[in-house]
Amino acid sequence: MTSTLESHQQEDQVVLLDAVPHPAADAAEPFIVASDRRLIVSYPIAESDFERFGPFDSDDDPFCAVLFPDAVFHRLGPPGDDDLDIHPLASHGLNAYSVHEVTNSSLAAEISAVVSAEPVRRHFVITFRDSTFECVASDCTVVGVFGAAEIASREAFSLVR
Repeated sequence: MTSTLESHQQEDQVVLLDAVPHPAADAAEPFIVASDRRLIVSYPIAESDFERFGPFDSDDDPFCAVLFPDAVFHRLGPPGDDDLDIHPLASHGLNAYSVHEVTNSSLAAEISAVVSAEPVRRHFVITFRDSTFECVASDCTVVGVFGAAEIASREAFSLVR
């Protein structure tokens, strides 16, 4: 007999979001700023995205700030890139150092069952070197790519207020 949660997990589909910068492989952990309904994650972007999201000066350390409006759930913790294969979504295409949306998400369905139906809940996953970030929110929007962590952090604080 299959439980409802197990049958929902069979529906989870992981889709890469290329419009959001990939996290840098050798970088520090992300920085999260959250209020009751808005959440922003700032992290250093992969060097392979410098040209796409730049231009940057040679002494820049590019960080992006990603907004998750109407966030009702988030977590940051294991697994990291070394043990990403233990994540329940690994077999559905979860990649290291990437930004994903999980369509037909069992987690979003579970949370929507206990939270009001509006707005639509979407499940996002960002994988980092030492951790994985997951969020259920109405959207995922890059609010800026900045030349330094301090600038990204200031912007994150100002947007969450």
